[in-house]
Amino acid sequence: MEIKAKCKFDFESIRALTHLSLFKKANPKKRFLTWSIISGILAVIIILEMIIFSDAMLIVLLCVAVILFLLECYLYFLLPKIRYKALAKMKDAENEYIFCDNVLKTFTKSQEYNGEAEIEYSLFVKVYETSRHLFLYQTNNQVFIIDKNTIEGGTAEDIRNKLSSFVKDKYVICKY
Repeated sequence: MEIKAKCKFDFESIRALTHLSLFKKANPKKRFLTWSIISGILAVIIILEMIIFSDAMLIVLLCVAVILFLLECYLYFLLPKIRYKALAKMKDAENEYIFCDNVLKTFTKSQEYNGEAEIEYSLFVKVYETSRHLFLYQTNNQVFIIDKNTIEGGTAEDIRNKLSSFVKDKYVICKY
């Protein structure tokens, strides 16, 4: 039984991959919101202590809190854009995947690059599944992204059953 799926290396899929890399199993929106609230509360406490105690050393702590908040914003908003622009020839490449019994066949088409590959399921080191995507890691730095909305001839659960028997406990279902 063959299951077909597709994915385009557009900004949305690259953002999902970047957030997965940064936040692992946690929901990126909730994690960003939580850390933003913590940074905000920390900044307010420091400002109140500066007003009450007139301690100039608290300015350093306030600067640290602001830098942490700016770093969070950079990681959540700007890093996905930077990674998308860095794709160069692979930007907006369309990938088509065919899940066979023991191998994954992949076909890539873009303006400057066309290619195909056949990968045995046993070569995947880990797989992450979110509500929208499957991320199949051939190495820690090479990922195949699959949009679950494009699956034909089967379901995401069928793909999960095929892959989980090969990657075993390295198949992670994220709760977002």
